[in-house]
Amino acid sequence: MIWAERHRILPFPQATPQVTVNILADRVMRVLEFARADQMVEHDHLRIELSRPAQALYARLYHEELNDTSGGERITALLERRAPMLLRLAMLFALSDLHARVEVHHVEAAMAWIRYAADSVKYIFSSPSDANEQARINESARKIEEFLFARGQATRREITLECFHGHARKSHIDAALERLLNAVPPRIHVDSIARPDGAPGTPTKVYRLARNGEEQMGANHGGVEMVPVSHSSHTSLPHPGSKAAAIS
Repeated sequence: MIWAERHRILPFPQATPQVTVNILADRVMRVLEFARADQMVEHDHLRIELSRPAQALYARLYHEELNDTSGGERITALLERRAPMLLRLAMLFALSDLHARVEVHHVEAAMAWIRYAADSVKYIFSSPSDANEQARINESARKIEEFLFARGQATRREITLECFHGHARKSHIDAALERLLNAVPPRIHVDSIARPDGAPGTPTKVYRLARNGEEQMGANHGGVEMVPVSHSSHTSLPHPGSKAAAIS
């Protein structure tokens, strides 16, 4: 990969010296020879591996930036292939150094390109109003997680009245809940609980943190010990309006 940048304006630019062209061509040929590019037909492939530190860095990035959904559904869909593209770039950087092992600095360099691409996608396909809307939804999702961390579980009504004190738009809360539910892995779970004593009406939805959400929130709160919420089926959960729920 050869990077060229225009650093001044010349109406009559001079040709690149042939010695410079030869040096660059020689470097490219050494990379192609190292990668066995001339043996493609024979399927004589060069195996590229990640060092253990590079694997650890990639794993962390994969669970964080490479699967970030904070930009909204459209931006997330456009950036769906971030992870494999990072690996391919890191491999190319390693091959450019004539190495068959991807090291941390190769992953870091590749991630810089991925961040540039992600920023470009957001700049092109997201308006300032879209960005502000997504920021509000992200903030609502954060508040819901902290509320569930403190409460253990809550109904949709409790989230509206007690977490947001009735001051948040329904669309923001709905979008925040959907984002948390559709995260990979999900940040929260929802149980549908039938009304007590066969009372008519739609089942009540009760939201609670998923296990990975509990662990993340515990880390964000300085390692506070979590009291796990029951992960049993919804039939064993008391209805929020019943006496059993009120006595807790």
